[in-house]
Amino acid sequence: MERHTVLLALVPVLLTAGCMGILGGETEPSDSTTASADRIPGVTNGTLSNASALVEANRNAVTTDGAILHVNESSAEMDIDARLAVGAGFSTYSLSASGTIGDGQYTTIDQWSNETTQFVRTSADEETNYRVLDGPEKRLTSLSEIYGFLSTGEFEVTNQTTDDGLIVLTADNASNADTSTPAPERFDGRLVVDESGQIHSLSVTLTRGGEQVSHNYTLAQAGVERVPKPAWTANVPPGATVQAQLSVDVKNGSYLALTHTGGDVVPGATTVRVESNGTTDTVSLDSSLTAGDTRYLYVDASSAELQVSTDRPEQGLISPVTSPVSVRVATDGDAVLHSSSIGWESESASVSATDSSGGSTRSGDTTA
Repeated sequence: MERHTVLLALVPVLLTAGCMGILGGETEPSDSTTASADRIPGVTNGTLSNASALVEANRNAVTTDGAILHVNESSAEMDIDARLAVGAGFSTYSLSASGTIGDGQYTTIDQWSNETTQFVRTSADEETNYRVLDGPEKRLTSLSEIYGFLSTGEFEVTNQTTDDGLIVLTADNASNADTSTPAPERFDGRLVVDESGQIHSLSVTLTRGGEQVSHNYTLAQAGVERVPKPAWTANVPPGATVQAQLSVDVKNGSYLALTHTGGDVVPGATTVRVESNGTTDTVSLDSSLTAGDTRYLYVDASSAELQVSTDRPEQGLISPVTSPVSVRVATDGDAVLHSSSIGWESESASVSATDSSGGSTRSGDTTA
């Protein structure tokens, strides 16, 4: 899968962690009794017994009054920092995340949405892509992902309150409640929360299968009326509003079939870039694409150039592509509509599936 897609697919995880730096000044526990742990959603008899209740209370606080969150997650597979800002009533939302994933490639993603539209910018390999999507971003997966960390540890109240009326819970053991995944060999966690269930900070370090994962979540600001539209949205190119679902299939291990499966019309000036056989070639579509249309992409055996046609190419006239193949479909304004890698009968492919025709991969708005 192309790196921008990977990052977007992991955005929920990034948001679930990712601190641009944990804020200092946290007050140490005191003997204040202005708040009661028993009033915290999900806490019973000094123990976090219902992590989902606490996660839901925290989400309600963030989306109702607005907030700015800093999150960080670090493991052998990734090191991500993120800043999430949510306007009151979920009227506006922004995300800025950056870091390395998998092979160490540094990647960034920025998102901003209001009640009708999402703007997305991703950057990697010195390449920047933009997308504009209908409808607001409503998932806020970062706020639900913390459930996994809260439910994994045995969090218990260490003292009633801090001087600020916040309650501290710590965990130095993993819970045995979840039998679907192996329990961590080591778990250390610290949770600071108020009576309403709004989480002010969560820091977790765990070791599972010899791999260490750390997660830090910090409430940087409670109460945000509206998140302003960032300046980078002015750079969104023409065509970024096109929303089309495209699929790419490898036929007979020799050529590609690009099919429009739904959504907006793909303009005729759209280009397709194919990386295969150690070379990169680009070709423009001969006409626009609507749902159900297919274009065949192949390398001409005599000219060694990438060609596009509405008819299947004759097998003897093509130079077969080799696995893996990377395909990028972009509008005239260089807004990416589809980006993926596919492979067949090869372990080197980043995304693979096999049918009677060869490999295939499908995408919708995920490259945004």
